[in-house]
Amino acid sequence: MSKLFAFFRVKFHNDFHPHTKGMISVHNGYSLLFLFNLLLFFFAMLFFDPRVAVEELKLILFSESHLVTDYIAMTSVGSALLNSSLMTFVAISICYHYRVPITGGAVSAIFMVTGYGFFGKNLLNFIPIFLGVRLYSYFMNEPLKKFLLIALYGSSVSPIVSYFAFNDSLPPYFSLVMGYGIGIFTGFLMVPMALYFQGLFQSVSLYSAGFTSGMLCTLVAAICRMFGLTIELRTLVSQEQQPRLILMMLVLGSVFVGYGSLMAIKKKRLNMRAIWSHSGKIERDILRDTGVYNTMINMGLMTFLLVAYVVSIGAVLNGPVIGAIFCVIGFSACGSHVFNSLPLLAGVTIANLLSVYTINETVTVTSAIFAMMLCAVTNAYGWKGGLVVGFVHASMVLNIDFLHGGLNLYNNGFSGGLVAMMIIPLLDLSKQLWQKSADQAQATKDEKPHMDLKAQESEQPLVPLDQTEGKPKFSEPVKVLKPVAQKKHYRVGEWE
Repeated sequence: MSKLFAFFRVKFHNDFHPHTKGMISVHNGYSLLFLFNLLLFFFAMLFFDPRVAVEELKLILFSESHLVTDYIAMTSVGSALLNSSLMTFVAISICYHYRVPITGGAVSAIFMVTGYGFFGKNLLNFIPIFLGVRLYSYFMNEPLKKFLLIALYGSSVSPIVSYFAFNDSLPPYFSLVMGYGIGIFTGFLMVPMALYFQGLFQSVSLYSAGFTSGMLCTLVAAICRMFGLTIELRTLVSQEQQPRLILMMLVLGSVFVGYGSLMAIKKKRLNMRAIWSHSGKIERDILRDTGVYNTMINMGLMTFLLVAYVVSIGAVLNGPVIGAIFCVIGFSACGSHVFNSLPLLAGVTIANLLSVYTINETVTVTSAIFAMMLCAVTNAYGWKGGLVVGFVHASMVLNIDFLHGGLNLYNNGFSGGLVAMMIIPLLDLSKQLWQKSADQAQATKDEKPHMDLKAQESEQPLVPLDQTEGKPKFSEPVKVLKPVAQKKHYRVGEWE
């Protein structure tokens, strides 16, 4: 028994302390992720109805699942939670199997899988995307671990698989083969495109994979429309408020804040100022820079902020809304925090108040929540820049879903990428003009004392040189000249 205990102790020590084997990770990162999924599974079982479990899960797996397909409206709260928990477990297990280091990017990718497990993403439409990324790593002779996070982010195109595989207008077996083939090919193309598009946003958009997914799905939708296959947008969302989900999110936020604060104080590592002064850029990892416990506190605070926003405007906490909240909680490990998110939230709210849409509709609420992806704009350009970008994002995201026909789950990520490419150059221009005017004002201010001194000197009366206190005044030292002796002229034959 002691040998068995020693074996498991060594095994778990190696698993949760991979830095001893030369890998970069965070202490007990995977254990915390598995505990989070266990808590999610507990709530799923709490709200689950076992009498209709099999039928509801089959309905989720074989649905077309393109935007917007709310699994809560299609089935029930318990089934949607169970599907999300199952997808989260698959994502964590894959990362754990390939020993992916626990960073902010890994946490955000896993939480995005959790969020989109409430609408649009399930096990059947996730597998082909993963196989496509695996095929790319095989052909490029690169380890899959290098592209695994792109596979998790890139599963945003999962509705492509479901739309073609379970489309009633196509023969059953042909549609299944066609859907999985398109999914594998899309996953294959996802990696090089994501690596290329990542540098276009100057690190101000956290959802670069969402932009890649949007471009791919726009291409697929355009080809389908060219051959007469119409992709109709759908709006299947729950309109019934779910107090159980509100309670669940408050419990999760309390667990994040409580456990993170307790451990940070115990280890004397509490430093929220480092979180709030973070740049918010994707290459700067909050989890690695500030520690896992401070990051957990930040994730809990963002949970409270977003739930309070949804409740205060009278919106329904349905599948898309709670999925958006989980995605932003994940990106709180990358760069989002309360202070750089509030200007974006205010900008989107102002736009929604002025638009023809009501502020508590699902589409406007999700656009406000997903605007947190542009949090680095607030750090780089101030709260005014965040306000402007949030306003523009709200107007863009409400009119862009027609391009990809709802095949892209990361509709806000697609919009955020476009907004970043359009607005960031203008913000840079305004910043340069402001800096130039400030420099000119400073130069004018520095030259003014010299000009005043010259004016004072010019106003003084002129005094003759020989009348200044009885002494001559010279502008330069006087040179004393020696008298030159006169030359003598001699006659011929005359000597001195």
